[in-house]
Amino acid sequence: MSPDPHGDSEAVRRRERRASAVARTAARVASERSLPATLRALAHEILQTDGLAGVQVLTNLHPGEKLHMLGIAGFPASQSSDFFSRLMECQRLGADLRMLDVFHSGERVVIPHRYQAVMSNPAWGPLHEYHRHPEWDAFASVPIKVRQSTIGVLNAFVSPGKEIDEEGLEFLTAMAEQAGLAIDYASLLEQERSAAQREERQRLAQDLHDSVVQQVFSMGMLTQTLKVLGEDGRPESLDRIREITADLQDITGSVLKDLRGLVAQLRPSATSGTGLRHALRELEAATHRQTGVRFRTSIGGIADDVEGDFAEDLYHVIAEAVHNAVKHSSADLITVTLELDEAGTVQLCVRDNGSQPGSSVVPADPQEGHGLSFMRQRVTRWRGELTIESGRGGAGTAVRAEIPFRTLSFTDDEAPRTSERQDEDLYD
Repeated sequence: MSPDPHGDSEAVRRRERRASAVARTAARVASERSLPATLRALAHEILQTDGLAGVQVLTNLHPGEKLHMLGIAGFPASQSSDFFSRLMECQRLGADLRMLDVFHSGERVVIPHRYQAVMSNPAWGPLHEYHRHPEWDAFASVPIKVRQSTIGVLNAFVSPGKEIDEEGLEFLTAMAEQAGLAIDYASLLEQERSAAQREERQRLAQDLHDSVVQQVFSMGMLTQTLKVLGEDGRPESLDRIREITADLQDITGSVLKDLRGLVAQLRPSATSGTGLRHALRELEAATHRQTGVRFRTSIGGIADDVEGDFAEDLYHVIAEAVHNAVKHSSADLITVTLELDEAGTVQLCVRDNGSQPGSSVVPADPQEGHGLSFMRQRVTRWRGELTIESGRGGAGTAVRAEIPFRTLSFTDDEAPRTSERQDEDLYD
């Protein structure tokens, strides 16, 4: 039988499309700063190149975390936020989760006629609506690896009437390698930021030792001398006591000056001169790059009016609420509102759209967790009130704070202390 020229030419064109897709993705990995944008584009490249029904890219940026779906094509993006939570529910019901087998074993897998098996099995019930459209048939899952460690999976849902041959599987593997490069690149950027922070802390520690520690040692020696002279009781010792007291006063002033300088360098971006509004933009951008979570913000003019410790505390309350939403909920959208109402009260709300039962910043233990406790301390420090609304009507979790801004005329010494910031407050 003579070879089919049409079949050969189609195979050549398919190989060319795949090679072009890998090349375009590689170029994007090298230039794109947003990991979610890179992985979404990668998923669409695969979908369009091989005519698949759907593509998923799931990864955990840090070991032990849940898998985040940072790339998706074919399936509605709006249904991806709680995908992993629903997948875990399917596992509890007894579903055979082959993608998790791939994640743990690092071996790729292809399963024919998977659609009917999934849709007819009640154990897959929590994901039936997600998987129903578009219709697909076979399923393939390929590990995403970085330096021999599996950090995610690339899932391909094959359209009815099509199949994944060895060349198709190699294409998916090549695209998984590009996904691994993108994830590794994002991780290296975070490591560079952390290394810079460590170097800065080491420099500050050296400054602290060279100035403050030595001066405090001198204060200790002078204090011991005062103790001896005080027990002496001779009138001529009074002149020496006065001299030492003056020296202690000078050293104390110098120590306080040095500490104020060091504390100013340790302040987060919210109070470093760029302002609260800029710091919140950076928080949102960094969180989106790392997790794919979207933000909807409404930041009023109050963000430009607050400064110093108050701005810093507002920033950390928002940052902690965002961190908890990303870590504990299935949310893909976080809404941040900060405004000043007519009564002169700062109204802050951080709400996520996580709808999975149990997804909440509120710890299971009735005793508050460390992060939630510090959020409350930062708010009550300014005579405000923190409330948590969790899971009402499937609306996710909302962290709310009300702080009387117009009555913030008291000094730092009058304001309640938080154990985390007590040392700083002593030198403000």
